[in-house]
Parts: sequence; structure tokens; C-alpha cells
Amino acid sequence: MPSFKDEHILIIAPGSQTTLAQLGLPDSFTPAKFRFPTRMFPAEKKGEWEPFKIRQKVITVKKTIPKDSATRNDATAPTTGTSNAAEKSEDTEMKDAADGVQQPAKEQDTRPELVEVEEEQVVYEEDPTSDEGAVYPIRGGAVVDWTCFFALLTHIYNTLSPPFHTPIMLIAEPVWTLRDRETLTQFIFEKFKTPAFCLMDSAVAVCYAYGTPNATVVDIGHEKADVTAVTDFMASEYGRGIALAGCGGDAMTSRLFELLQSQGFTREMCEQLKRSNICEILPTGTPLPTSGQDREPAKAPPPSAPGKGPDIARNVGNGDADDDEGILDVAAIVSGNTSEYLAKREREKAEKAATRKGHGDSSATTKQVRLPNSKKEKATFQFQEYKPVESRDESGQKTKQFVLHKRDVEVGTERFLATTPSDTKASEHGSYSILDTLAAQIHHTIHSVSDTSKRSELWDSMIILGNGSKIRGFPQALVSTITQKYVLSPSGTIFTSEIPSALSTPLPTGGTNTPAHQPNPSPLLHPAAHGVNPLLVAATHANNPIAPNHLNPSMNNPSDPNASAHHRSTGHSQTPTSVKLLRPPEYFPEWKDQGSGGSSAASMAANNVPASGGAVTGVATSSNNVGMEEATFLGAQVAAKVIFVIDQGLTKGFLSRVEYNDAGPTAIHDYSV
Repeated sequence: MPSFKDEHILIIAPGSQTTLAQLGLPDSFTPAKFRFPTRMFPAEKKGEWEPFKIRQKVITVKKTIPKDSATRNDATAPTTGTSNAAEKSEDTEMKDAADGVQQPAKEQDTRPELVEVEEEQVVYEEDPTSDEGAVYPIRGGAVVDWTCFFALLTHIYNTLSPPFHTPIMLIAEPVWTLRDRETLTQFIFEKFKTPAFCLMDSAVAVCYAYGTPNATVVDIGHEKADVTAVTDFMASEYGRGIALAGCGGDAMTSRLFELLQSQGFTREMCEQLKRSNICEILPTGTPLPTSGQDREPAKAPPPSAPGKGPDIARNVGNGDADDDEGILDVAAIVSGNTSEYLAKREREKAEKAATRKGHGDSSATTKQVRLPNSKKEKATFQFQEYKPVESRDESGQKTKQFVLHKRDVEVGTERFLATTPSDTKASEHGSYSILDTLAAQIHHTIHSVSDTSKRSELWDSMIILGNGSKIRGFPQALVSTITQKYVLSPSGTIFTSEIPSALSTPLPTGGTNTPAHQPNPSPLLHPAAHGVNPLLVAATHANNPIAPNHLNPSMNNPSDPNASAHHRSTGHSQTPTSVKLLRPPEYFPEWKDQGSGGSSAASMAANNVPASGGAVTGVATSSNNVGMEEATFLGAQVAAKVIFVIDQGLTKGFLSRVEYNDAGPTAIHDYSV
């Protein structure tokens, strides 16, 4: 099979709200160039779909037609009087003919007379901003309408218009069944006649983006969340958290709407509030700000001692003119005008007083403005909405236009409660918040991995992505919840009463009770272990066959040949000792400094630095406000480069057309990544 070119590879990543697509691989991988809303509209003919809402509109147009046609259209049935007049005219003409008198022919104008009339016409127009009657084929990651989904894929394929020799890579959702994958494979090969097709798991694509073989991928979507443990670039199906309901971004919007509905907020206002920079998820145990915190006056700096610090010139010596305000320059008075000099001194004093007062007010204002969002009881965000305005076009027809209106809306501490338990759904989820549900699922997923030696690495290689995780402080709050619930904190004071005494058993030396000196101190008595929990020291040395351990006397012989054979260090596989977010890659400049919270939050969490704190309507070619929360598409580009260009099918990374013809759609299970 000939090798594929970078510019011919087609990548499609379906989502519940937005489908990402791109034709060709750039030299430096970028965010998706095309963003399609994952929806279609029923057409007039049953079984057909349109990408936009088609509206029927009746307009009145002016049309010029012959007068005879207009008269003919308005004519009615002939009456009796008209019939008699026609008979009389016929008799007259016959009489003239009988007399033999031939009338001369008169020249007549054969051009018809034109008149202007108004006529109603029906026209059809596309409304790209409307969502009325839209059908979303994907709900919670699962395909619920296959005909609509196939129409969406066809629309994307026709819009990008790839050449004939184009391989296709499609990102698969974890909730898709084996039958779903076979149905999709059959459609791709039969409809698009592609030479090669790759179906890649979304969690594995994220690992390709981060360049790690082992990771715990937490994908926060619109209506659900997925938790996957990936080991050696293979997704672990056992214990995988698939389509966790009530843990997506839509649940956070519903919670904000539940809290703010009584204050006149609409759901659209809550959605824009969630996407603003004042909506923040505080770590577990952080108190909500009160009115006394954001009104705290600015504190004056403490006075420094004379002769120390940067205020030496102000406190000591003659460097500052403020110390000489009561002293007059006698030489200036003698040599000049006394009244002018005194007036000048008064003006200087007034200016200095005003300057000091202005500096004090500005410093207090600056301190108030620079107060972090987590310390403010109230904050404002800008709400944008389109309001209809009726106008008339050139023909006088009424047309409805929309004008963008912006206004500032003030919100209280409710903006910090997007992930708290819902009051209306307490019967379904109980008192568990979104963070509690995700933390429990992550713990279950990692502990379901059969290879216990990989569990510690999975805890230290956590990736949180998805547009639902773009809320400020969400990654840090989730890590804080996991740490509080499941991380083992090594304390130097617990179980100290259970540690054996450091003194050896008294020896029979004539009644003396002097402890015998131990030539080889045990790990519990290591001189460098002061302040460390002795149980942890014993646990770390318990599996070491060489170090002597009084808790396991059978392992005291280092020369035992069977000692090393039975020794196997599995690490802390039962309970995590640390939880870390994986640092995003820095060699993709287009992904580094973009996004409203995904990559920056992960970077701060990886460095252990605390944070400071509408649906797509058409095809968009801009990559603004896109970061590592869409790392799945970045990983798809990396994998497409490896599978289609470098590997060329040697490791069965894609299903070719020849193999599909031989084995059918079921062969995709042997070639999917």
C-alpha cells in the first residue's frame, strides 16, 4: 500500500455539542480548524437532513405583465347584454360586405400594453443562528439517532471535500459498544470509499497528546464524565467509569440556575456565568468570603526604625523637605519679595497635602481592586444577549433583526457552589457532590487495574480535560477532594505506642539492667530517621531481604538464596500517598498559552502552585480560547502521524480497504487503537 501524505489525512472527533474536524496535518499541530455543531434539522422530505434551519417566508414582489393577461385573469363569465352586442356587430359587418364597399386597413400598434402588479412568492432561507427543531444525534456520548449522525458525517465530509485517497481517523467515545463500532465502520467504507480507517479511543488519544503510556484520564463533557485508566497505551475496560451522569458541565449550569433562579437569573445567564472568570470552584474546606473580607481597609505599612530600611532619608538627616516645613529661608526673604516667597511656600504645602491624600486613596483603591476573586463576596460579569428589532427592507417588507446587548450582572457567593449537591436531585445522588462522585470513581478505576505496580504511577499521572473542566479552580478542587478522602498522610505520631522498645532485653550480667549495645542498628533506629513515622520506615524495609528486620525474623539471613526469589516490591498499591496532575507538553506553542483554564490550571497544579483563586452555531475556523481541555484532538493528530505516515499499518493501527472487503466490519476490533 502506498504511504499516505500529511495533507490528505482527515480527523473527526465527535462530541455531544461540538464536532471537531480537520483535513491535513500541519507542521506544528494546532487546534481543530473546523468546529461543527453536532446537530441536524429535518428536511421537507422524510429521511433527509439539513445542516441549518430552513425557514419559509412569503414576500410580495412587483411584476410587469401585459394588460391583456391581467384583464383575462380578472374577466368573468359573459352576460346576455354582451351576447346581443356581438350579434349586432356581426350583422353590420355582413351588411358592409354585401354592399361591396371595402374599408381601408388601419395601421395598428401590435405591442401589448404593460402593467405592474404585485404578486406573493414563497422563498426559503437558512437561519444559522437558530436552534429550533434541531436534533442532536449524540446524548451523553452515545449515538441515539444513527441517520442523523450519518447525515452529520456526510455534511462534514462534503464541507472539507477531501481527495479520493484520504484515510480517516475517528475518535470513539468510551460508551460506544462493539456493534456501534461495526456500524460506523461499515458506513465509512461504503459511503466515503476511504482506503484506510482508524477508530481510536478518546482516552488513548489523550495519552498520545501528553506523551505518556500510563495515565488516569478524567474527561468532563457536557452531560457526563468518563474516567479511564490507561496502561501501556491500552485502556483498561475493567472498572472504567463510563458516562457518569450528572457530572458534566450541564449539571453545573443546572446547579447555578437552581441557586440563582429566585434572583431573576435565566438558564442562559447561568451558562454565561459558568464560563466567566468569576465562577470558581474552591478547594475542599475553603470558607466562603463574607462581607467583612472584601471591605477590609488597607493597612498602613509598619514604621521602620530610625537608621534602618528604605526610609532612612525620611526619618534621619536633612534629605526630606517635609522636615523643614516650619523653617524659613532667611536668605531668600532678604534677597527677594517676602510676600511672594510666603505665598509660594503655602502653595507647595497645599500641593504636598493633596498629593499625600491622593496616594492614600489610590493605594486603598488598588488594594480593593486587587483582592482575589475567592475573597470577594460579590462580583460582576458581563451578560450578552440578542434582542429582536423589527425593521423594513428596501421593498417595505418587515424583517426581524437581532441587536447585541451587554450589561453587567452582580453575583454573590453562589458562583462558588456550581459543584455542590443539588437540592432537587437529592433522591438520585444523595448528598454527594460532583467532586465526591468523581473522586470515588477515580479511586475505584485505579484500584481495578490488575497490574498493582502501575497504580502508584496512575495516581501521579492524572489528566483532567474536557470543556466541563474549564471552570476556574476545578482541577485543584478535584485533587483536593481526592487528597482529603483517599491519600494516606504519613504522620509521625500515630501508632507510636505499638512500636517495639528501642532497648534490648536485659542480659543476665549479675543483676545489672544495662542495655546491650547493638552493633547494627535496625531501620527503626536509623540516625537519619528522626521525625519520620517509624511504621513507615518499617514498612519500606519489610520487603527488603537484605536489611535485617526484627518484625520478620525469618528474613534476617542475607545469604539465603531463596530470599531474593520471594522478594517483590509492589509499592503503595492499596492506598495512594500522593496525587499529581500531569504537566501538559510544552513543545506545542499553539496549545500552550490558550484556553480559559485547562492547560494553565494543570500547569499550576503540576507545579504545586495554588490558583489565584453557547452552543456553537456554525463552522468556526478560529482557535481562540482553546487549550489542553481539547487535548483529545491533539493526540489524534499525533497518532495519525504515527499510524498513517510513519507506521503505515505495520502494527495494525488502521483497517485497510482490502482487509475490510475480506473480513467485513467486524475486523475493526482487531485494528482499533
